Amino acid sequence: MDKITTTIKREWLTKIADRTKRVEYREIKSYWTKRLSVVKPPFLLRLINGMQPKAPEITVVVTKVRKNSRLGRFELVLGKIVELKHWSVKSGRPTGRP
Repeated sequence: MDKITTTIKREWLTKIADRTKRVEYREIKSYWTKRLSVVKPPFLLRLINGMQPKAPEITVVVTKVRKNSRLGRFELVLGKIVELKHWSVKSGRPTGRP
């Protein structure tokens, strides 16, 4: 399965991890148009919060990509969580940080 890796703010990673956010949005710009043109759903989306070795990250399956031209964004419909690293869903906080 294809995989795209990108960064995400902590607020949104928290909501995806606790399953209250089911759609991830990205602006319609040439960068995202090009990246999304080389993958077909379903594909993996790896979202990392920070650049540290133990930065919280989540990998989810994207089941559908919609282009909302009126709002100027791609809508990535999130499916199953495949992996969650350095994050505690119970406490809603990172794990393994000094």
